[in-house]
Amino acid sequence: MILALKYDRPRPAAARKPRLTLLAAAALGTLLAPAAVLAQQTAKATPDKTGTSSSTSQSIVVLVNDEPITGYEIEQRMKLSFLGAEELQQRLKTKLKSPKINDQFKAFAIERLKADPPKTEAEQQARVKQLQQQFVESLRKDVETDFRPVARKKALDELIEERLKLQEAKRLSVVAGTEDVDRVISGMAERNKMNPKEFAEHVAKMGANISAMRERIKASLSWSDVIRRRFGHQIASIGGRDIDRMAAALSGEDEVELHVHRILLPLPAKVDQKQAVQRLSEAERLRAQFSDCKGTSRLAAANSGARFDDLGERKPGTIPEPTRSLLMNAGDNQMIPATIGDGGIELWAVCGRKTVKAEEQKRQTAEADLRQKEFEILSKKHLKDLRQDAHIEHR
Repeated sequence: MILALKYDRPRPAAARKPRLTLLAAAALGTLLAPAAVLAQQTAKATPDKTGTSSSTSQSIVVLVNDEPITGYEIEQRMKLSFLGAEELQQRLKTKLKSPKINDQFKAFAIERLKADPPKTEAEQQARVKQLQQQFVESLRKDVETDFRPVARKKALDELIEERLKLQEAKRLSVVAGTEDVDRVISGMAERNKMNPKEFAEHVAKMGANISAMRERIKASLSWSDVIRRRFGHQIASIGGRDIDRMAAALSGEDEVELHVHRILLPLPAKVDQKQAVQRLSEAERLRAQFSDCKGTSRLAAANSGARFDDLGERKPGTIPEPTRSLLMNAGDNQMIPATIGDGGIELWAVCGRKTVKAEEQKRQTAEADLRQKEFEILSKKHLKDLRQDAHIEHR
């Protein structure tokens, strides 16, 4: 919905009265802040509403088997949950779709226009835009205030469960290591077209701390190992009949999987056309030296700044165009022409391929789904048992 104001031509201030009209349109999104912006504003605005002093945030809120959870940890976890801002965004959209939104905006705008009426057409247009932003901002703040108790409860429950998960992981000596967490963080950074340091800085700018994200990942990885250690034999013993029954309900066709290597020649964030052309020329010189996949890693190592990745077997659908089509048309042990990817200049090579039959694929999918469902059932049950046996003291 777009909120708009319509005025008569400027008249003397004493006689001028604004006339308001609200125009409904399909472009609701133009009025809403993007999710990332909303998340940033939420994260920044949230602490101001708590009234929580630094001493309070450092106080112990809950003891889980004598391990403390502080107010600071809860605040950090809340900020982390605000990053996606999906629920906040949805609540804001719901408010903006309310049948009463017209009357609310009219009252909001008239009050402000009476105090300072616009004098020119240009000023009218500027004030309309300003009032729209102010109105949505006031709604957003209301949504945040209403959402905080829900977010706090979720954050506290999550932290309690993580304490229990890590305590059980320590007992079984399967706590995830720093390098395991680093790999996950690196993957998240790459998907966001950043390196780990840039990703951490981005999270900080959004109002959260990367350490809170690392703790969540550590608990998740450790808990997966706990369930595998304790119940792996049950998960592995899924019956063939169950797999056959589920596979029969799936549809599918034969698929090709490509074994691919990639050499990446990084480009700086700001690069001019001349630098890009120069880097492409370097990539083509490397391609001319390529003979087969056995030497791809050595070829990359001989070029300063180049990075080699053995990406293993990939389904073509996971590879972006035009690289996908070029790889599908290439022969084994063949490197395709250089392309520009997210991180720089890319050289892809096909190192092998195999056809996965539809029946085999359906059985693999069915088995994976059944194992995942069994994993989730056992995970919830074990966590429930741990929580029932735990000493949880709220302060």
